[in-house]
Formats: sequence, structure tokens, C-alpha cells
Amino acid sequence: MKKKVFILSISLLFGIAFSKECKYHKVKSGESIEKIAKNYGVSVQELLKANKNIKPNKLKVGESLCIPQRISAKAQDYAIYKVKKGDTLQSIAEKFGVDVQELKSFNNLKSEKVKEGQEIKIPAKGTAKKQKKETQEYGTYVVQKSAKLEHVAKKLGVSQRELEELNPELKGKWLKKGTVVKVPKQEQKKEKREESYTVYKIKKGGRLEHVAKNLGVPKEELERLNPELKGKWLSAGTEVKVPIKAKKEEEPRVPYKTYVVQRGAKLEHVAKKLGVSQRELEELNPELKGKWLKRGTVVKVPVKVEEKRHAVRPVENPLEERKQESTSKAEAEMPQEKKREDAEVKISKNSLPMPVDGKVSKNGRGITIATDCGKPVRAVDSGRVIYSGGDLKAYGNMVIVDHGDFISIYAYNEKNLVKRGDSVSRGQQIALVGRKNEGEECMLYFELRSKEGVPLDPTEYIRNTQ
Repeated sequence: MKKKVFILSISLLFGIAFSKECKYHKVKSGESIEKIAKNYGVSVQELLKANKNIKPNKLKVGESLCIPQRISAKAQDYAIYKVKKGDTLQSIAEKFGVDVQELKSFNNLKSEKVKEGQEIKIPAKGTAKKQKKETQEYGTYVVQKSAKLEHVAKKLGVSQRELEELNPELKGKWLKKGTVVKVPKQEQKKEKREESYTVYKIKKGGRLEHVAKNLGVPKEELERLNPELKGKWLSAGTEVKVPIKAKKEEEPRVPYKTYVVQRGAKLEHVAKKLGVSQRELEELNPELKGKWLKRGTVVKVPVKVEEKRHAVRPVENPLEERKQESTSKAEAEMPQEKKREDAEVKISKNSLPMPVDGKVSKNGRGITIATDCGKPVRAVDSGRVIYSGGDLKAYGNMVIVDHGDFISIYAYNEKNLVKRGDSVSRGQQIALVGRKNEGEECMLYFELRSKEGVPLDPTEYIRNTQ
């Protein structure tokens, strides 16, 4: 009963609205009420009804007459709603089941501000009956960042066509933050049920594809969660939404060390060589699954394998590991160091020449040699270059030489003069001295490692370091 009364009251409001629609005509000399009615295609009775205060036989020149308008019900039907205290345009739109932007446009409003007592026209489709039907068919989604319907569709996993049918007024438009979009109700529930994510901060510049590779998640997943970042270069500090399950994969629970691939292979080949299951390696290295691994690729290996086989080569700090990774990858977990006594050292004390003359200072696992910029850096022994590049900003240009029984590292170079794979002889010029992190002081950073990768104190093996 209440429903019928409400709809009836809406109908009465429509009637009042139509009767007040006028087009005004100023009476000209010689015009009669009949002539004016005929010119506008209305009856004399309708004209008199709309202008009760005029004298039909004595029209005054310049007098304004209301010409009642016959308006298409389909295009112009609306109800009048008086704004109450506490109302907002959004709450009024929701009450009558119409879109707030449509309501704003229908009333020619420049903003969404409304005042108490203000009359708002509600399109006929905004009646309670219409609202009840539509709320059963859709829910709403509030745009968090500027986007188009196609981006919202991809984020929520619903077809763009469905959104365009529910939101024809938003089709092709750029949606501002806060815009309310109608979405299929079942999809809205699906989003709440499935969309569990955490936020990952970019450490160094990269794209979504780099983040996806680093975290071991499909690029499509990240693009769906971050449509506004698709195809863009992301600077350090950019926040990226990542599925919670992926965040867990970023930090494997299984204790591991690292193995450096010596020849091109796949994870299945590495697994066979190290005597570990392929499944374990794929769980620890999801981003490498099914890919061909180049020489120098770092593979995470369960600790138990490291303990059983000496063929596994550990990486003691990010310096060695990150020389093979692009700058878009996150730092791998640090493995436990081997004890000095576990390493087999085949270098005689004080047997190696200085890589460059200068003032020697101990620095972490290696030494720094302060000298003039541009001075030649020379290999301390014959060997083969296994790395030459500048991927790690903290060390600048760097050269690593494998001498068979040990490894030498030369960093902060102004310029590398050799490339990976080159054979070098003892005393050969391989680089030029540069500056640490582009600072003012010129110096060389130098390290020695055993063939197992264990750091050695250079001052014990290099002559004239005291």
C-alpha cells in the first residue's frame, strides 16, 4: 500500500512539473488570444488556463503570456525534490537510483553543492520503483585514481561492455578520483573476496614487468591491480600493489645460499648437477622457471645442498651477486659466510703486485687505494675477465678477474678497458682509476676472494701495502 501511495505522489509531482513548463510570448499590436493560440498550436482554453489573470478581449501590447509546452514524456519526465537538511547530491542520487553526474547535468549544476530548500529535478528513471529494480542488478565502485572505464573493467575483472551499459554517461570519459561507477553486483563481491594485496615500494627505477620478474608474479596480475602504472617507468619509492601471496614468495622460508651458473642451462640441469629436486629450485626461483639461464645467473639453492657439495659456489655479499643481476632486481638474501679455515688458499703471502700505487686503507672485506684519477689499474695476475660493467651504482664501473686459484675485484673505475671473456696477463692495464660514487676523492676499491668465494685480506698477499 505504501509503495502505491509513494508512486502516486511521484506521479502528481510530474503533473505539477509539466503544467509549469512555459514559453513566454510578448503580445504585439493587433494580436488576439485566438491568433496567438493558433500560432503556437495550443487551444484557447489551454492558453487561458495557463494565464488566469489576463482579459482575453483586452490584451495589452507588451504583456507576457505563458504558452504551455507539450513535452515528450520520454525525454523530459521528472519529479521535483526539495533538498532537506543534511542532504548531498550524492545521497539524493542514491535515494532515487540515478547517477550523481547525470543529476548534476540534468539540473545544470556547476558543482555538487546543494542548499536546504533548493529544488532538484529528478529524472523519471529515478523513481523508487526504478531504484528498487536497478539496485538488485548492480553495486557501486568508487574510483581511487584517475582512470577510464576500460581500466576499471580490467581491475575488477569484468567486461568493459558491461560497465558501458551500466554507465553510458561515463563511456569514453576520463574518470576523476571519487567518481561512482556502477558495477555488476556479483563482480563487486568477487573483488572483495579475491583482492587481497600489500604494497611494494620500488627500490630502483623499473617497470611493472621488472617488479613482476623480481617477485615471481605474472605481469598481468600487477597490471590488473595497477592499471595506472601500465607501461610507465617507475621511479624509486613508487608504491605498487602486489598480491599477498606474491609478497610471501619474495622471501622464501627455506634457508638458502646461492649458486652461480657456469654454463648456459635450465633449472632442471642445475637440479641434476646439485642433486636437488627441480621442484625445490622452482619454488625458490619462480622467476627462473622454464627459462634458459645464462652464465653468471644467480640461483637460490637450499642450504642442505651447499653443505653436501663443494661445487656450489656461495656469494658472500651483494657485490658478487648483483653484478649479474639488472638494477631492477631486489637484493637477494645474504648467505652465511664460510669460515676462513674452510677455504683452500693457494696464494703465497706478499706475492702479488699492487694494482695501482697509492695510500692503502682497509675497507670492509677489501681495501681502498687513494691515488690520482686516470691512473692505470693493472691485473695482479694472469686470468680471465668474468665481469666488466657498472650495474651496481655503489661500486661504479667494476672488473672481476678469475685467476683459477683466486678472484680479484677492481671497483670505482673511471673506465673499464677490458670486457667479459677477455684473457689478461699479470700487470696488464685493465681500467682507469675513478672516484667513489662520483665524489671528490680518487681511489680504487680492491678485493681478493678464494676460488670458493671466501674474502681474503689483500694486505696479506699484496706487496708494499703497509
